Amino acid sequence: MEKERNENLWRIAKLRVKFKQSAIAYVLVNTLLVVIWYFSGGPHSFFWPAFSIFFWGIGLASEYHRAYVDQGDSVKREYEKMIQKNQTLNF
Repeated sequence: MEKERNENLWRIAKLRVKFKQSAIAYVLVNTLLVVIWYFSGGPHSFFWPAFSIFFWGIGLASEYHRAYVDQGDSVKREYEKMIQKNQTLNF
């Protein structure tokens, strides 16, 4: 039981580190895109970095949810349902 718990914590820790790395990349790259936009046309031109900010932000929000909100609980519940269903079929 203890080994399973440690493996689960290890998996969650890896998800959180991955999210933090992705968040840093998101901020740096999108800041660079906004700077490029500003110096290539500025406030009087179409704000094209919005596409990267929006769509990459959706992916980043998904990573956040997986790392901090869900934490595999839905997988655990599904696994327990399958175990329970398998036990009832074996009777």
